Amino acid sequence: MVALVRVLKALVVSLLLAASAYAVSKINLFGLENASDRLADGVYQRITAADYGPDRKGQKAVSLVYLDETSVEAMKGYGWTRFPPTYDQQWTMIDDVLNAGGAPPAAVFVDFVYMGQGGPTDGFDAFLAGIAAATRAQAWADRPACTADPLMKIACIVAAGGVPIVVAKPSPADLDLFTDVQRKLDGVSVMAPALVGQQAYPTITVYGFDAAKAARLSVHRFDVSPAFALYAAYCLRRADACGIAGFKALQAAGRSALAGGTTRAPDLAKTFDAPLDVVWGSRPDPDYLRMTEAVSGRKAPCRADADGWRGRLMEQMAGLRGPAAGARQECAYTLSLGYDRMVGGQGLESRDLQRLLAGRLVMVGGQFHASSDWVESPVHGQVPGVQYHAMALDNLIEDGADYRRNANAMVDSDFLKSLLIFALAFCGVMGVMARNTLLDRAIEEGVEPRLRSAVYGPLYLLMFTTSLGVIGFATWLGVAYAHRSPINWIGLSSVALGFLFYATRQTLPADISGSIERIPVVRRILAYIRLCSRALKFEEDRLARPRPPAPAPAPPAATPAPVTPASSETVHVQV
Repeated sequence: MVALVRVLKALVVSLLLAASAYAVSKINLFGLENASDRLADGVYQRITAADYGPDRKGQKAVSLVYLDETSVEAMKGYGWTRFPPTYDQQWTMIDDVLNAGGAPPAAVFVDFVYMGQGGPTDGFDAFLAGIAAATRAQAWADRPACTADPLMKIACIVAAGGVPIVVAKPSPADLDLFTDVQRKLDGVSVMAPALVGQQAYPTITVYGFDAAKAARLSVHRFDVSPAFALYAAYCLRRADACGIAGFKALQAAGRSALAGGTTRAPDLAKTFDAPLDVVWGSRPDPDYLRMTEAVSGRKAPCRADADGWRGRLMEQMAGLRGPAAGARQECAYTLSLGYDRMVGGQGLESRDLQRLLAGRLVMVGGQFHASSDWVESPVHGQVPGVQYHAMALDNLIEDGADYRRNANAMVDSDFLKSLLIFALAFCGVMGVMARNTLLDRAIEEGVEPRLRSAVYGPLYLLMFTTSLGVIGFATWLGVAYAHRSPINWIGLSSVALGFLFYATRQTLPADISGSIERIPVVRRILAYIRLCSRALKFEEDRLARPRPPAPAPAPPAATPAPVTPASSETVHVQV
C-alpha cells in the first residue's frame, strides 16, 4: 500500500524545486533567462522553418522592392546623383511600383521616414500630389469619419478605389515630434510607426495620450503597425474579409464613412489582442529563384527545400548549424527584387514584374549595410528591417486571428514553466521511490540480479524519455493549438534531466552496471573505468609527501627496588 507520508514528501520536494525555478526565472540573473528563451525559440524555428507555410498563401501575396548600395550605384545612370534621392526620384520609384506591373498593387508600404529635416524639399509637392492621387485622397480626406483612425482611413481608401500607401514614421512613444512634412503626408496616406519590437511585433498600439498630445503628434485614437495596416487592406479587398467579423464590419464602416456617415471602426484590438511572435520560413519563392538566375546568370545559393525537420533536428543536436550558417544559405522567404534590376529589366520579362507587383502587398525599403535598420532572424541571421515587416505580414495572412502570440505578453510564462517542472519532479521522485520498492521486493524473493536487467533498465528509460516527451508535447501543443511562442524547452529539459540524475545518483550507476555486467566487453570496460577512477582519485592526495612520524621516546629504565632483609638472624636451610 502506498504510504501517504511518502507522497507528501514527493509533493514537498517537487514544490521546492518548482519554487526555486520560478524565483530564478524572475530574478533573471545576467539576463540568462531571456537569453535561454530566445535560444529555445531560435532552435525551434530553425528546426521547423522548412515546414512553414505549406500552401505558400502569404508568400504569393507579399513582395519586396529594395534599395541597397548596388542599386544606388546602378541608378546613377538614371540621374540619381545624390543620396538620399530627391522627392521627384522617390516618387518615380513609387510610381513604378504602382504601374510597372500592369495593374496596381493591393497596398504599398514605404519603409522610409520623411521628416523634412534632411535637406531641401524640392519636388515634395509633386511627391505629395502623386500619393494623394494613388490613395484617392480627394474622395475621403474631408470626411471626419474616414480620418478618425488608421483603420477607417484604409477602409475609405479601399472603398474609394485607391491603393492604400502606408508611410513609415517614428513611434510617438519614442519621439515627441511630428513635423509639417509628416502632417501633410498624414493627410493623404496612412502613417505607421516602423521601429517595432524585435521580440514582439505589435498589431494595434494604444498610447493613452491626452487629447492635446494626441492632436500635436497626429495620433488618431491608436496606431497600427505596417504589417497590420497592409493585412487590413488585404482583408478589406476580400469578399470574405479573411473570415474575421471585425474586418467585415470595417468594410461596411468604410463605405458608410465615404458616403458621409459617422460610423466608427470596430474594436479589432479584441481580436488581435497581443503582439506577434514572428515565425520565419526558409523556403524561397520559386519566382525568386528563377528571377535570380535570369538576372545574375547563376542559381541562387539557397538551401534545398527537401531539408525537413528531421535532418534539421540532427544538425541542431550536433551543433552544426546556427542562423545563416553553412555554404548554402537560408534565402529570404519573401519574393524580393532590387529597384535597379526592376528599372533595367535585364533578364526579366513583363510577366516577372506582373508577378512581383500586380495585386500584391508590396513593401519598399532599404537594405543598406551601413544602416542600423537590421534585425536578427533566428533562421537567416541578420536581415533588413523591411524583411521583418514582410515576414510579420506573411504570418498574419497565413494564420489570421490565430497568429502566434508572444507568450510573455499574454500570461506569466514563468509560472507555467514552474508548474511543468513541478509535475515532472513529482513523477521523478515517485519513480525513484518505485525503484526502491522493487528492490525491496526483489531482495525478499531473492531475484535481485535478474530483476535489474528486466525492470531497472525500462524503469529508468521510462523516467527519462517520459520527461523529455512531456516537454516536447507541451511545446508542440502550445505552438500548434494555443498559438503561443514555444516555451523554454531547452531550459526545462536541462532542469528535468539534472534533477533526475541527481535523484538517482546513488542508484543509477549500480543498477545500470548491474544490468549489463554479464557482457564480457562491458565487464572489461567497467574494470578499466574503476582502474582509472582509482588512478585519478585526488580527494585524499597531498601536494607534498607527509613527513615520517618521529620515533617514540624510549621509556625510562626501571630502578630495582632495594632488598631489605627481614631480620639480621642467620637462616639455616636444612635439606
